[in-house]
Amino acid sequence: MRFLLDANAVLKRYVSEPGSVIVTKVFGAADSGQASLVYSLWTLGECLGVLDRLDRQGRLPARGLAEASRALLGETTRLTRLDVLIVVPLGVKLIRRAWDLLLKYHLYQADAIQVASALERRVDILLTTDAQVALAARGEGLRVLDPEQDEAEIAKALRLRSGSHPRRAVHGRRTRD
Repeated sequence: MRFLLDANAVLKRYVSEPGSVIVTKVFGAADSGQASLVYSLWTLGECLGVLDRLDRQGRLPARGLAEASRALLGETTRLTRLDVLIVVPLGVKLIRRAWDLLLKYHLYQADAIQVASALERRVDILLTTDAQVALAARGEGLRVLDPEQDEAEIAKALRLRSGSHPRRAVHGRRTRD
């Protein structure tokens, strides 16, 4: 199963909020080779920007920005090396496709890049909590699930029961939930 995670879905791995548990399971499935992940290079910048904003707003613990950023970039590197994560580069062809989606669905450029990346990499499921991204992705024939609302469906796609606890990676170490 190949999942594209947009920035709000990826961040649930590093900031505890609704949907974090199932996103952790998705990452755990990738870590064990049961799933593969896709996100755009743009997503990394978006995530770092949101983490910075949360830190400036005092919504992260002390050293939270440094720890979450290091975890995000470290895990991205590790999963890429394990060949279970594809970071989609921002090439001209992808950007042009994103422009078409931007105009067709009235999306922000960043959101159009997410949908274009999902289409380019032929993902099975796009994970997002963004209603406009979901609408555009569905309009393009993609299956979309919301980590905050569709935990059971995502778990089913992973062939996990909602209460199971897969092995997961946290800050580069394998642990048990």
